[in-house]
Amino acid sequence: MRILHVHIEHYRSIRVLDFEPALYCVLIGENNSGKSNILRALSIALGETWPTERMFSDEDFYNQDTSNDIVIQVFFDEVAEEWRNNFKMEIAGIELRCKAYKIKVKGKPAGTLTTDYVCINSAGKTISYPAEKLEKGKKYSGQWVPYRVTKDIREQLPSIYVDVLRDYNRQTPGNRWSVLRRLFNEVNTEFLNNKTLIEVTRPDGSSVKMTRREAFEESVKDAYKYLRTETFEEIECKLAQNAIQQMGLDAGKSKVELHFETHDPTNAFKSLQLYVDEMGIRSPAGDVGAGLQSAIVVAIFRTYEELKKEGAVFAIEEPEVFLHPQKARYFASVLRGLSERGNQVFLTTHSPIFVQLHEPEAIAVVRRQADSGTEVNQAMKVDLADNDRRALRLLTEFDAQRSEFFFARRVMFVEGNTEKVALPLAFKALGIDVNKENVSVIECGGKTKIPLFARTADAFKIPFVVLADRDVKDIENAWSDNRKKEQQDKNTKHERWNKAILDVAGGDRTFWLEPDFESSMGLPKDEGEKIDNALGLLAQAKEKDIPECLSKPIRSLLGIQA
Repeated sequence: MRILHVHIEHYRSIRVLDFEPALYCVLIGENNSGKSNILRALSIALGETWPTERMFSDEDFYNQDTSNDIVIQVFFDEVAEEWRNNFKMEIAGIELRCKAYKIKVKGKPAGTLTTDYVCINSAGKTISYPAEKLEKGKKYSGQWVPYRVTKDIREQLPSIYVDVLRDYNRQTPGNRWSVLRRLFNEVNTEFLNNKTLIEVTRPDGSSVKMTRREAFEESVKDAYKYLRTETFEEIECKLAQNAIQQMGLDAGKSKVELHFETHDPTNAFKSLQLYVDEMGIRSPAGDVGAGLQSAIVVAIFRTYEELKKEGAVFAIEEPEVFLHPQKARYFASVLRGLSERGNQVFLTTHSPIFVQLHEPEAIAVVRRQADSGTEVNQAMKVDLADNDRRALRLLTEFDAQRSEFFFARRVMFVEGNTEKVALPLAFKALGIDVNKENVSVIECGGKTKIPLFARTADAFKIPFVVLADRDVKDIENAWSDNRKKEQQDKNTKHERWNKAILDVAGGDRTFWLEPDFESSMGLPKDEGEKIDNALGLLAQAKEKDIPECLSKPIRSLLGIQA
């Protein structure tokens, strides 16, 4: 099972939000756009703590206006059937609603928060069932009861949330919603059900065959006696006596007993503690530095992925934190591997490393508007052929900078590295700081790839312009017929590529350099020194030095009148 659709209303920065996450869903956007609020909403509805009104405050309501309910709806890709009183219910998702009492209710003052946690149908309506059994042939006129979320329903889609701090204490086997707990649950099932006999040597030297579980429990019981000091036994005895007395039972006749165990007999693994030995010092994993804790949490995810576990929802904030670029790239591959094995992965990031340009459907661009709050822009299906996707994958496999445009407010697409390096200097000469304005100059790896980038930017409503060489040259002055024919063939090819750009970007967003960057800037044609020549020309340039062929697209991109 996976999450098919998410609907959120009036939660923090979100007024109304809908989106359809992919199995690998990357939420990107500027700081304070609301990315974390989306993950927190999912975590509240599906996470480790059962949702109650204690998880909300007045500040969690959009614009702190408690007159509108907070609503978090999660729809599944599979409809589950449940029967109550001979009535079939088709559960398409769950809804968590938090509201403030408008008037005094049951002794609670107006403004008191309360929550309702119910199952919903595919239309988002609360599912109800008859309070009494339906009888065939009889019309039912009795009460209908909302079908509330049960533990079994919730555990069909366990959600594991990892915040930006990477605190190991949230990932221990004792936390029933942690990755380690999911790993050890299967180990525990195997441990409890394994009937294979092993030979065990007892302290007295005798040998006996028993199951692994029996051997473990006998060994623990034998070691446990050393913990039972007189004070320990006194505490245990007093607890039992006082409990019996509290219930009004006869201490001499009652069979109620209380005793402590060092582990849960049904799940010994959840009491495991991870320790770190470093430079001769042993420490609990939750007590070591933030960087090492982060590495441990990443290692847990790697282990989960390598063991091919599936069926969970992972929500991770800023997976790049505490990681070198190479390790971040590797962690990105681990997270993608998790999604490929049947888990659903949500993450928020400021790093292009975690963005796959060739699969734009996995990307959700989060923006926050003053009047409408947090919004999500998705490209449900970008018009890219399989060979286009392969080309984009090759272009970005080891160069995440090209994926940077997803994080930008505005983008200028150019052909090559010369323009990529030189254009920021032209912006600077015009008094524009590309970083402050969140503008990216993206080198597309050649003219033929520009339409792919432009189509993707269009799908996400990212403003852009294209600056490209027209590359159509005059053939009249060619010194031979062969040269004319050769140039004509080149012109035909470039005209076809130019048309492909215009078809996607349109004439108002396409700006041509005649016939190319070097010629329009008056630079020599030395291929080996193109970048150096461009830098030398623009490094100390002033506004008056920037030719119109560069200033016009820059001003158009930023909406500046000439």
